[in-house]
Amino acid sequence: MQSFPKLCAFVVSAALASACGFEHSRNVLVPTDVSHSTTTASAGAPSAAPGTSLIGTWSEPAHVRASGLTSLPAPDSCSAFQFTMTSQSATAASGSFTAQCPGDLALAGTISGQLGGPTIPMVITGVASAPGEAACPFTLNGTGVMQSTNELRIDYTGTTCLGPVSGSATLRQGSSGTPAPPAPSTPAPPAAPTPSDPLLGCGALLGGEPIRVIECIHDRLNPPHTAEGAFEVTKRVAWAYRNEGVGLLIKNGGENIVSWKGRSFSASRVCLPNGHIYKVLSDVPTTNAPSFQDNDYVDPSLYVPAIDPNS
Repeated sequence: MQSFPKLCAFVVSAALASACGFEHSRNVLVPTDVSHSTTTASAGAPSAAPGTSLIGTWSEPAHVRASGLTSLPAPDSCSAFQFTMTSQSATAASGSFTAQCPGDLALAGTISGQLGGPTIPMVITGVASAPGEAACPFTLNGTGVMQSTNELRIDYTGTTCLGPVSGSATLRQGSSGTPAPPAPSTPAPPAAPTPSDPLLGCGALLGGEPIRVIECIHDRLNPPHTAEGAFEVTKRVAWAYRNEGVGLLIKNGGENIVSWKGRSFSASRVCLPNGHIYKVLSDVPTTNAPSFQDNDYVDPSLYVPAIDPNS
């Protein structure tokens, strides 16, 4: 089996030359005479003038296959290969690149280029790595030519941990500028309440944070600042989470108790079958503010399964 550094060198050369479905001209793993290789701007092709924007991501899925290299294992493909240019001035541009290749082999590094002329001198440095193996550094020097407003050809030579490499690639830009950040997601508003709905339309929020359900029920009820007003919220919270075992808490003495269906209940706490209790309203009855606080444990015999508030 070939060593990891040799596989790294092969993948670095193959991936950079074939990445993103790019044109593949050469794949060299041993010292090669590249002095005759030159890059010239195509007639009519746009130059890398200061107005040329390279900002954005240049990538497509890459599929790298070895051809005529029977002495080395052939990785089936390298995927998620992309150059991302993040900074540009009138005279320079820079960014990063990443790729994932077979055998948990990852490529990562930086790319920089000089702007202002018909070609773009570039330097690419990075490291190929895999779990449990020594890193394989590489450095490439390239010359880029804009083939169109979203296509850039790069001829390059360089070194890896195994030896020299050379090749060419044609990159195509996937976006014309810095992508806008995604709009923050906003939960759908709860449905309008119906007279028969004990959750007052707040059931649509189940599955999210419990405090949002509590706030919704509280706001829909707008309860009076009394223990009875607080309990109208509490018994609906217990009903909302009845499928998770949430119920009511028997409280036979003290403050903020409410008599309902022949029992005395805590006005502001719900209870689980194991006696774990949570406070869903604070400062009862002064404010009856929505809350969700772990309130420790009590005797499990004080637990009562949730009861339909409309019953």
